[in-house]
Amino acid sequence: MDQKQIFSVSVLTRLIKDTLEGSFGVVSVNGEISNFVRHSSGHWYFTLKDSGAQISGVMFRGNAMNTFFRPQNGMEVVCRGRLSVYEPRGQYQLVVTDMQPRGEGALQLAFEKLKRELHAEGLFDEARKRELPAYPSVVALVTSPTGAAVRDLISVISRRNPAVQLLMVPVQVQGAGAAEQIVRGLQLCNDYGEIDVIITGRGGGSIEDLWAFNEEIVARAIAASVIPVVSAVGHEIDVTIADHVADLRAATPSVAGELVVPALDDILSWLKETTITAGKFVDSLLRRRADEFRSALADRALTRLDGRLRTLRQLTDERGAQLHRGMDRVIERRSHAAELQRERLAAHDPERLFRRGAVLLERDGRRITSVAQLHAADIVGITLRDGHIQAAVTEVQRHG
Repeated sequence: MDQKQIFSVSVLTRLIKDTLEGSFGVVSVNGEISNFVRHSSGHWYFTLKDSGAQISGVMFRGNAMNTFFRPQNGMEVVCRGRLSVYEPRGQYQLVVTDMQPRGEGALQLAFEKLKRELHAEGLFDEARKRELPAYPSVVALVTSPTGAAVRDLISVISRRNPAVQLLMVPVQVQGAGAAEQIVRGLQLCNDYGEIDVIITGRGGGSIEDLWAFNEEIVARAIAASVIPVVSAVGHEIDVTIADHVADLRAATPSVAGELVVPALDDILSWLKETTITAGKFVDSLLRRRADEFRSALADRALTRLDGRLRTLRQLTDERGAQLHRGMDRVIERRSHAAELQRERLAAHDPERLFRRGAVLLERDGRRITSVAQLHAADIVGITLRDGHIQAAVTEVQRHG
């Protein structure tokens, strides 16, 4: 054998790698996901297969974070990337830079698969779902702080009962990383603790737009919440995995506000009716007892006690009057407290803040609260009361 033709394993593998990578540029491959693993590093490892063959695939953390859905075994996808050789194992693989489900059918199949699995685990069972408090004091909104959906939700709750405190937990509700932000928002609410109900959701959109609420991690976070969760995603025809797991599903965000918060006028009306009913009951009871006493006195001809009976009747009348006055004072205090809450909520109305000159500054869908988050040449979005601006940062000056 010619000694010049003897290669080390490393050299031969490197030659194969160079040949393979040099022969193929960027390729797009259609196949079915199997053996999917999300490593703690954030990298995705999987096998892409069809009826006749399979190829190993890897998607590194940076690209995986920009993928709007989480792959599942059995999902058909189109992967775009380059062929490479993993030299320590002498194994060729596809290094994926972009992954898309193959049409809405793939997402629908993934939806049905996860739905069956979670249903089998009992996460959809009505027995594990909790009743919402009848009169919540603090309601948390885990959703995007911008858009018509959250404005409608805040408007409905404020109109029905301004005494209810709203806690805004801003999260991304669409695209890469949205599911993780929703999970974190739910966890923050549970860590805070002083919350009666959580409402999470968004406005309508395509199945891709709503996909964050079909992710398994979001479903399990809702199930794990010790605070009752209301899911309000999309329009009435849109149904997500989050809707099935939540303690209550609202057809729209506006409907969620109506289901969670009772109208203040209804509460005051109920208190008034209860006061009247209680007064009538007391009057009836006292009259019946007085009649019984009078009958007993007549039978025994104890007229001497008649004066005492009149005194008792007078005393009961006074007690009844005191009860009515006490209930009137309770209603007056509650009405005053409700008005104070209405004024406090109006002071924090986002629309009022915009009219006073406030703006919302965002970059890549995230709010900017410090110049330390910006650099020259960054593209930012500026939301004002009457529109939105895209701008480029030309200089960053930090004070202090």
